[in-house]
Amino acid sequence: MTEGDKTSGTSSAVRVKQALIMLIGTVLAGVMVILGLWQMNVFESQQNNSTQARIDQPVITWDKTPKRADVMAQYGRRVRITGTFEPSTATMVGTSWPVRAVQGVRLRSGETIAVVRGMVSEGQNTPPAPKGTVTLTGVLAASESDDEHRNPQMPAAVLPSLRLEVLTQTWPQPLVPATLTLDEDGARAQGLAPAEPVLPKGDGGERNRGYALQWWVFAIFTIAMSIAFARAAGKHKD
Repeated sequence: MTEGDKTSGTSSAVRVKQALIMLIGTVLAGVMVILGLWQMNVFESQQNNSTQARIDQPVITWDKTPKRADVMAQYGRRVRITGTFEPSTATMVGTSWPVRAVQGVRLRSGETIAVVRGMVSEGQNTPPAPKGTVTLTGVLAASESDDEHRNPQMPAAVLPSLRLEVLTQTWPQPLVPATLTLDEDGARAQGLAPAEPVLPKGDGGERNRGYALQWWVFAIFTIAMSIAFARAAGKHKD
């Protein structure tokens, strides 16, 4: 065998070794990416099931507004209230169409709660709220955060998020520390499409996202190490 044949054979062996290193690294990285996605999917599935299970619990009827701590403990539950709509509180909330039609309901106890009546599409006239005493059922939620930024293309009167701190400036006092999103029957009875209640993320969200991110970081590290090992194998040939 000539020197050239030996060199060619050695080069081929090195390339095969490099290819195997990269193949193994890519497979391992792919597994880690899948594990990260699985971690996120499992968490989201558990969270959705937990949220729906809470909504499916028996309806709570408020004969009078509970104390603040009790209201907070009932977030995510269906609550039935009785009161009258305050015409001066009609508000639109959203960063794009359709938006939520929100209006305050004065309860028998004298407090006002923000009620999401349903969704309004662009150009649609919002049906007036029922007059007189009404009984409404919906999902109770907390005041929303200010994470949403105002869309400059939306009318100035449309709020980007449903924040009680903002409503407090113009709405009748006192305000119940919660919002109520009408169920499908309640929204359609008022001539509106139903809105999805905006509920806070369950505990452990950041932790589970962190676990998923760790798998993806490991995948990047594995690819980087595979490239380094493959290069080292080529230099060893030289």
